[in-house]
Amino acid sequence: MSLTTRRRTTPASPSDRGAPAVLSRPHGVWPVSAFLLILAAPTAQARAQDDAAAGAADRDPLAMKQVMIRDRFERFEDRIFRLQEQLEETEPENARRLARVLERAGELGLQERLELIATLLEDATSMTNAVEAQGEWINQADQLLAILLERDSGDDERKRRIDQLDEYRKSVDHLLEQERELRDASGEAGRAQGMLRQLDQAIQRLDAMISKQAGVSEQSGQAAPGSPEAGEASEQQADLSKDAEQLSEDVERLADLQPDAVPDHEAAKAAQAQTKAAAQSLQAGSKAMSQAAGSMQQSKPAGQQQAQAAEALNKAKEQLEKAKEALQARPTSKELAEKQKQVAEETGALAQKMQEESGQQGAQGDQQGQQGGQQGGQQGQQGSQQGSQPSPGQQNVQQAQQDMQQAGESLQQDSPQEAVPQQEQAIEKLEQAKAELQKALEDLREEERAEALRDLEQRFRELLSKQRAINEATVRLSDRGEENFGRPEHLQLADLASNERTLSQEAATCLHILEEDATTIVFPSVLEQISVDMATVAKRLTELNVGLLTQRIEQQIVETLEQLLEAVQQMQQENEQQGIPQAQTGEQERPLLPPSAELKLLRASQIRINQRTDLMSRAATDRFESDETTAEALDTLAKRQKECAELATEIRDRKQMP
Repeated sequence: MSLTTRRRTTPASPSDRGAPAVLSRPHGVWPVSAFLLILAAPTAQARAQDDAAAGAADRDPLAMKQVMIRDRFERFEDRIFRLQEQLEETEPENARRLARVLERAGELGLQERLELIATLLEDATSMTNAVEAQGEWINQADQLLAILLERDSGDDERKRRIDQLDEYRKSVDHLLEQERELRDASGEAGRAQGMLRQLDQAIQRLDAMISKQAGVSEQSGQAAPGSPEAGEASEQQADLSKDAEQLSEDVERLADLQPDAVPDHEAAKAAQAQTKAAAQSLQAGSKAMSQAAGSMQQSKPAGQQQAQAAEALNKAKEQLEKAKEALQARPTSKELAEKQKQVAEETGALAQKMQEESGQQGAQGDQQGQQGGQQGGQQGQQGSQQGSQPSPGQQNVQQAQQDMQQAGESLQQDSPQEAVPQQEQAIEKLEQAKAELQKALEDLREEERAEALRDLEQRFRELLSKQRAINEATVRLSDRGEENFGRPEHLQLADLASNERTLSQEAATCLHILEEDATTIVFPSVLEQISVDMATVAKRLTELNVGLLTQRIEQQIVETLEQLLEAVQQMQQENEQQGIPQAQTGEQERPLLPPSAELKLLRASQIRINQRTDLMSRAATDRFESDETTAEALDTLAKRQKECAELATEIRDRKQMP
């Protein structure tokens, strides 16, 4: 009969009914302890049976121990079955996961294999086969653990959604950068157009001025000094001087219209420089003309001064022509229109992608809605409605594309100044889309952080409860005295060491969660130290060492777990009081724990190092530990002290970051 279809006819005992509560997991990853706790922690009745089995002298001790493991595994299957039934209504996904565990255990025949291993251990000639069978059983049992450790589909979907929204945000950032460049270029093109028109007007005025100067020079050269013709030429020369001065001022203002539009644009700089140089040349020409007019009034030769004026005017024209050439070297409106078209197409592609993927989510939401409708109507309907909503920022991206298309049409018609307001609107829509995406990302990450904190809280509570039990057992054994240990104490120490190794593995799993978060500094280091200390305790218990150092390490493990639990609870309370924060302007993730909690943990870590150092100093003096053990412990403390210094530096550097 399949383990997933069998039915129990006897009611569960109160102790059995209480046990599954430890496994209830409404959120996040199923804890490692789900498998290990049930398998390693028998009920009071089962413990009595184990003690009775331990007292049987007619079986080999290893075989007897193997039978105890077989019985525990059988109880594990029974509890998993009961828990599956209890969770079918409230946590269907976890119930299905437990069903897969039972089904896989049956397929692998793990219960029967344990019986076979016990039989092999009773025969001294079959030890090699027993070892191989045990290794194979452990590898296959890992498959059950892998099922229990699977992430919930909701976690995977949220992670996928976070990655998706982050990709959208980066795409919007890229589009914003391109559109801003186009907006600036269009503004430059519009200003260049205006400047080109004014340069053409200045050149026309300058051409007329050059022609008049030639006429005045010719007239003054032919007129006799003091004649009416000479006087008229002098007046015309003075008027030309004023015209040149006025044109110089106009050209100077024209140069100032361009100055800081885009300071790093070489064409703008070149045009500005040539225009200013032309204004200076015109000023020099005006001065030469004024001097020529004065000489003519005094009946003195003015030919040289007039030649200087003509040369200055021609030089100014040449400089204005170069300014025009510099401006004409800039991208034309047609070229900008082509670039605008490309950006609009990229924006449209992003909007289409967002629409398609939100449609796929809508289909998934409809499917979930139907499932939810079968289970409870209203929840399913809500899931369907939520699934059909557009992606955050999608509508603004679509509107930005429309604004870009209009800007492209204006540029195509050689009207860059008209394109600028349309580009400004597109930029505004993209900025709104980015803000929506950032807000949605922050909401999802806040959910992820809250769930990680709940997960860590539950794991720390379990670790703390089990570690306290190990500590109490260690103290009792120490009070009994190592010289009075017999076989029961040896078996109990073996159990304690095994349980401690299990806790070390569970702590390592918590460490994996924190490493994935990557926003905390001290937390992972402290947790890694706990895992190492647990492994150290397991080793010392295996060696039947329940002395002062073992107990002190165990006590520090408890104290550290209490501090970690307090830090997690503090952050949960702050989150509940503050709620989900508004989207931040920066893209840096909010840390799982605040800096104040990290500093508190770092301080506690330093205190533990100080206490352990003092203890090892006493151990070296009183020699209640071997020299090898003392040296190894001091080496570990040295490494932790160095790590504390590095963590303090990292916290300081992170605080100074903008």
